[in-house]
Amino acid sequence: MIYGVKVIHTYSVGKDDRCFYEELILKVNADSFDEAYEKTEQYMRDCVCEYKNINGESVKTQAIEALDCFLAVDPEGDVQELYSSFSINDSSLPEEEYYRLITSPCGEKELRPLRNKEFN
Repeated sequence: MIYGVKVIHTYSVGKDDRCFYEELILKVNADSFDEAYEKTEQYMRDCVCEYKNINGESVKTQAIEALDCFLAVDPEGDVQELYSSFSINDSSLPEEEYYRLITSPCGEKELRPLRNKEFN
């Protein structure tokens, strides 16, 4: 069976430990939810890293957490749903601001501190 597993990687950058959050949806072949989580946990252990960015600052994995697991339904035609998640605004933020925050990934400029010096 195919599962979608939602994972959040948290990275810290530099002396001030500025945090970046990376959301991943992993496609995992497994026989059960438990096995999908086990495979994901092994994958996450292999993803822990530390490196220097293009500014010479240290970038390190601060935390990795599997948040959810979803059984992917059989494909119908050319489309297969791999993951689905709902959220609700329980914060004091206005709906427009909340929506912007959950739908606005970082751009090139914001991601610059995560660039690995070795690959630039």
